[in-house]
Formats: sequence, structure tokens, C-alpha cells
Amino acid sequence: MKIDYKDLGTRIKKKREGKKMSQAELASRTDLSTQHISNVENARSKIGLEKLVRIADALDCSVDELLCGSMKTGSRSVYSDEIAGILEDFSNTEMKVLPELLKYYNYVFKLLKDDLEENE
Repeated sequence: MKIDYKDLGTRIKKKREGKKMSQAELASRTDLSTQHISNVENARSKIGLEKLVRIADALDCSVDELLCGSMKTGSRSVYSDEIAGILEDFSNTEMKVLPELLKYYNYVFKLLKDDLEENE
């Protein structure tokens, strides 16, 4: 399995910011340096499993949630949970529009599918 470190870093940053936690606070909670957290979030450094587990624990999430962009299978439930969290903030009007938007998305995705698969 090839790890998508850019996606991993983006997910760590998003989780950290969602918890209103600074890089320094995350570093302190994981016994890592602030610079290392920054490097991981910006995909300038790779991270080992032990450190990734410490980060997931500090962010109160699973390693799967952080790695799902690198997983070929088994990440559907992670994405479903992520989508459910986004939908919680939608207004009634946004919810009414969403089915049509998803139909268009499905159409566009089918058109772009070959390009996406080539880049994996």
C-alpha cells in the first residue's frame, strides 16, 4: 500500500483545527515537536505508525480516519461518517438541492473516472 502523505497531512490538520487545537498543543500531547507536526501536515515528512497512533489518540479519532485516502478498500464507512458530519450543518434548502447536485456529480464522475483511475 502506498501512503498518500499529502492527504494524511490534510486530514490531520483538518481534525486538529476542528478540535481548535494548535500545532504546538498537538505536539505537546504527542511528545513530538511542533516542527514535526507542521512537516507531517504539509507532507514534508513521513510519519511512522507509532507516531501516527499517538496523533490519532490526541485527536480522538481512528488511524483509519487519517489514512482513508490511502486505503483502496474498507474506507467507505469513514467517508460515510465524514459526509454525515458535513450534512449535519446543512440547512433545509441545502438538503433539498443536494439530490440534484449528487446526480450531476455522478454524471461528471463517470466522465472523469478514467482520468482518476490513471492517477491512482
